Amino acid sequence: MWLQDWLVSARALGRKWTLEGLEFERIRREISKSQRWTPEESALYQAKQLTQMVRHAAERVPFYRTRFSELGLDVRRMQFPRDLGHLPLLTKADLRAAGRSLIADDARKPLISGSTSGTTGSPLWVHQDLAAVIREHAFLWRHLQWAGLRPGARRAWLRGEPIVPASRLDPPYWRHNYADNMLMLSSLHLSNKNAPLYLQALAEFDPVVLQAYPSSVTFLAAWMLDHGVRYMGRSLKTIVTSSEMFDRRQQEQVATAFCCRVMDWYGLAERVAAMGMCERRRYHLVTDYSHVEFIPTEHAGLVEPVGTGFNNRAMPLLRYRCGDLVRLAPPEESCACGRPGPLIDEIIGRADDFITMPDGRRVAACLAGNIFRDIPGVLEGQIEQDRLDLLTIRIVPSEEYTEASERALLGNAQARLGGSVACQVVVVREISRTPRGKFKSVVCSV
Repeated sequence: MWLQDWLVSARALGRKWTLEGLEFERIRREISKSQRWTPEESALYQAKQLTQMVRHAAERVPFYRTRFSELGLDVRRMQFPRDLGHLPLLTKADLRAAGRSLIADDARKPLISGSTSGTTGSPLWVHQDLAAVIREHAFLWRHLQWAGLRPGARRAWLRGEPIVPASRLDPPYWRHNYADNMLMLSSLHLSNKNAPLYLQALAEFDPVVLQAYPSSVTFLAAWMLDHGVRYMGRSLKTIVTSSEMFDRRQQEQVATAFCCRVMDWYGLAERVAAMGMCERRRYHLVTDYSHVEFIPTEHAGLVEPVGTGFNNRAMPLLRYRCGDLVRLAPPEESCACGRPGPLIDEIIGRADDFITMPDGRRVAACLAGNIFRDIPGVLEGQIEQDRLDLLTIRIVPSEEYTEASERALLGNAQARLGGSVACQVVVVREISRTPRGKFKSVVCSV
């Protein structure tokens, strides 16, 4: 264990050296000021960033050069954001089809590339340069500071990294990251049996902030309330959540169980929109991160965010349809925290179930959905469970799907979930959506 602790710490130290240098400090100071801008200052910044990003895309990105030429658009004669509506919307299908033609000719190497299933379950590749990753890191740190975290303070991490193998039966299911003063806990081993062990480990480490998947921390909260158990840590100020839908009822449940604040963060792998919950539990649109339009939908009172990111010049995405739904607060409302910008009352994100394992563990949809990453030929994937001992993995294949793809998919499932549950792959033409049009990567009826 001590060797694994140091290996985890060494990896984290390398990441800190890469991301938290002089450029990070400059950006951190910059966005510390911009979060308090007046509406007029914010509007000027948005206009400047939109103009620069659109012109950069038109000049340097093959996809946009071709598309704007076909549409007869001369962006140099346009004013933004006034004329933004003349540009075409970009969909997930467009992004997938465009591939590397969305990468700028002058993109700085090396590029950091990653795939994500997103909220529709369709694999997408996103490429960023190091400058974009550093800016993203700075915005995330600003939100952690909203939550009361200071550099060097203790924090805990319950967000799905494979801290220990899924097949491991005995505790501990966590490791120490000394570089970040962080306790990193496995989300793959949560169960009724293991819940008290997790709570004891958290209380003994006594973090100031816990960063967690909503589903993971909600499981612990529900167990605590059901068993009348009180969290014994003294320093916990805030639980910061992201990556899954987290409704108000669940937030209240977690806040009650842990006796602390809950502050959620909405972000996208495509880096075109961000919404952060403040100390007053109001979602703020982060206006110095991107420009976001809200398009009406057929669902009463709900709108769809369409974002243009400011940070990633290597792969700029203009008017990108996020695919989620939000409910805006009345425009005349302001937040008692004093931060400006539009307020969001509700985010309708991914509404996924858990997988329930035969040994009682519950695996979050975000974790289960990772089995589809980097599998060639999988357009969409969904996991269904109607028996404890069997998972049905439905996939919509492309022409690249082969027997090797299926073997890799089953191998991923085995590595992520362990060998206590059988898996079968079923190839289908399409995967149905919820009545609100949302994709569920996990459907569990157990």
